[in-house]
Amino acid sequence: MNKSIFGRVLLAALIIAILTSAVLASENLTVYFWDVGQGDSELIQFNNKNVLIDASTEDMGPRVECYLNGIGVSSLDLLVATHPHSDHIGGLLTVLNDFPIRQVLDSGQEHTSQTFENYLNLIDQKNIPFEVAKRGQTIDLDPALDIEVLSPPATHFTDDALNQNSIVLKVTYENVSFLFMGDGGTAAETNLLSSGYNLDADILKVGHHGSSSASSAEFLRAVTPSVSVIEVWEGNEYGHPTARTLTALQNTGSAIYRTDRDGSIMVTTDGEGITVAKVQSRCSNLVSSNTISSTASVPATASSTISASSDGPFVASSKSDKYHYPTCSAAKRIKSSNLITFASSAEARAAGYSPCSICHPP
Repeated sequence: MNKSIFGRVLLAALIIAILTSAVLASENLTVYFWDVGQGDSELIQFNNKNVLIDASTEDMGPRVECYLNGIGVSSLDLLVATHPHSDHIGGLLTVLNDFPIRQVLDSGQEHTSQTFENYLNLIDQKNIPFEVAKRGQTIDLDPALDIEVLSPPATHFTDDALNQNSIVLKVTYENVSFLFMGDGGTAAETNLLSSGYNLDADILKVGHHGSSSASSAEFLRAVTPSVSVIEVWEGNEYGHPTARTLTALQNTGSAIYRTDRDGSIMVTTDGEGITVAKVQSRCSNLVSSNTISSTASVPATASSTISASSDGPFVASSKSDKYHYPTCSAAKRIKSSNLITFASSAEARAAGYSPCSICHPP
């Protein structure tokens, strides 16, 4: 073959490979569960769209901003405030100040706190479209992604109203689903069980930080999560997560991740398999007492880096005898129902698994 023609063919092949790789990467759904102390904050990323759910307490706002800057997020397509308690909306004051936001979705619950007043004032000052969540509502983020509001119901709860009327979202990408419970407790769970919705989900953001007032056995049997994430602060005064909740989750066979022990968690799916990795970040120790009138921007040097530990986590299939890095091509083909996660290679080997010949884990 003429060298010139061969060169053009090779170049075309390389361009196709690069474009194909970029398309495949953009088609992955990634969800971050941030380590933000005794509060909640999650980020949903899909096809260059970003949805932030909550942002913990006000002093954690700079940390949330640091996390977002570290992965290149410069604007938000949707900001979800699950309910007006300060451990969920406090950090949103920093986010509202510093990021362009296309829309806010709110639970519709009112609170007398100054934090809630500041939150509403910022939304008004910046003229951000504001919508109250309604059961059955769907969010049009991308045609390939289903985002549905399962709670609060049309008739709101009156007891423990702020928690029980938390926004509950179900996010589904092809055959993989995430369920975000906010601080919804057993009353909200019972209502969901009688609602007729399909609650089955592969990944569960555990309700109310693992409190005993949430995660009933009946509810968890309906969800049957493969992975459960509890956002909680180490040594918190509430005793979260409780032994009752941990036992109930273990009884479902779910893998349990906790931000107090594991730090920030990243879950990625191509719509079939899921991979779970811990996020190593220089943002993790960043806490500020800034208020909305004196919010400091986080320096670019305080960005986060995402990587799996050099010796974990690793994944395997219950139908195979090999373990893999979560990014391995073979790992991405594992069905969520068969996925097993190991914290280290020693743990994988002890369970009878041997290293993958493609990604060569230790």
